[in-house]
Amino acid sequence: MKNTGESPYDFLEFLGPDEICEVDDSDPTWLECGGNRYLMALKRGPHGCYFLDKKTRFCAIYEHRPMLCRLYPFKLQETRDGKFKGFTLHADVGCPRHRDGVVATKPLFTLYRQDCGNQRDYDDLVRVFNRREYPGKQPSDFIGMFIEVK
Repeated sequence: MKNTGESPYDFLEFLGPDEICEVDDSDPTWLECGGNRYLMALKRGPHGCYFLDKKTRFCAIYEHRPMLCRLYPFKLQETRDGKFKGFTLHADVGCPRHRDGVVATKPLFTLYRQDCGNQRDYDDLVRVFNRREYPGKQPSDFIGMFIEVK
């Protein structure tokens, strides 16, 4: 967010269980609002990710992309209790940055380890958000929990 120059309200969206696959119902990152559940995600349009440059077809925030994008074309595999299991290749590999199919996995594991602390902080924010009850609560209210007001 700090490095994109854009408001997270513009590039984030909240998806329900019917719009997401491969996320377990017990995943601690589900946001709860009005009896419904949502996950926060980067917006995608008909031409791909919000940050995909339409002319070059490359990521416009490549140096600042989220962990899932840094891991691509691999996806993280964890045990049911959230411990690292390994990496597998996405079925739809087509990332324009990795056309040769060669990606070193040791730096990816290092990135994963660094992100574990961030994930715990995120899970804590989700728990606090889910405990809050007030009229008109929306999933986008979650964004306000991690924006620094200037």
